[in-house]
Amino acid sequence: MRKRVIKILAAILTVCAVMFAGLSYFLGSQVVAASTQLVTNEETTGVSDTFWQKYGIDYEDFRRKYTIEKISLTSSFDGHTIPGEFIYCDEKSNATVIMVHGLGGNRYSNYPVAELFLENGYNVITYDQRSTNENTAEKTTFGYWEKYDLIDCINFAEQQAGGNHIGIWGASFGGATAVQAVAYENTQERLAFLILDCPVSSMEWMIQEEIRKMGLGIPVSYMTWCGSTVNHIQLGFSYKDADSTEAAKNIQIPTLIINSEKDEITPYFMGRNLYDNLSSNDKELWTVPDSAHTEMWLDYNDEYRSRVTEFCRRQTGISGESFSENRKGKLAANLNLLLPS
Repeated sequence: MRKRVIKILAAILTVCAVMFAGLSYFLGSQVVAASTQLVTNEETTGVSDTFWQKYGIDYEDFRRKYTIEKISLTSSFDGHTIPGEFIYCDEKSNATVIMVHGLGGNRYSNYPVAELFLENGYNVITYDQRSTNENTAEKTTFGYWEKYDLIDCINFAEQQAGGNHIGIWGASFGGATAVQAVAYENTQERLAFLILDCPVSSMEWMIQEEIRKMGLGIPVSYMTWCGSTVNHIQLGFSYKDADSTEAAKNIQIPTLIINSEKDEITPYFMGRNLYDNLSSNDKELWTVPDSAHTEMWLDYNDEYRSRVTEFCRRQTGISGESFSENRKGKLAANLNLLLPS
């Protein structure tokens, strides 16, 4: 009788374990499906007129003012096409800033800040991240897979820059991509600086917030565990593997982090945690008290410009004034060639 009871209990426990595992995998699959397709190509095509008006950019004038070459790189990670633009106003071999847009943006939404770099003598590479605009790569992974596209852009920039400086600017979701890429292997050895605007620091936290908003009545910690476990099974990495705060410990290059105390999308602690974990001896955290997510460019434009320009000048020696003088010298030299001797 006793053995029979034990067998029945064992069978019941086995069935319960199988049901629990099945339920956990199902829930985890739903979390993974939702969290790895946060945007679509259709949703992120082009940029609306209201965006250009908000940022005071004349799209057509911008494209006439600078030389813009469309680039199409092949991903070394999974072979998809990385669409982007190489923008310059002087020479291809100038120092270059690679710009990484946030979730819901695309390569065009970097134009407002891109003009700051262009005016100060830097070329710009701006490209579409995964599942965005013309980049048809499936799945968004909070920088973990996105880093490979950025590294491919760094390789391209090296070919163009002729030994000149290369810097990275990343906003929000793009900030996570930037941190993951810069911290990967020997990438930072080829870079002069890193600028992060309202960066995402934790894939796990972002997903927890999305689960919490759903109000499913299931413990958020359990749902997160299910998602991370299934993510590891299906994609080969857990949420902890994509933690940018941990990755920041490997970053030693000069880094400027910009954030806001009122940011509700990537809260203040994210930028602060990244800053605290950086191994760089040259790091700066500029925090404003009242801007919405990534809107410091609009609310504190003069200070944003001066801080970024000065930070870049310290790392490269390049400033708007020196660039203008250099261009004047080249123009004068070219004019002399045209004059009769």
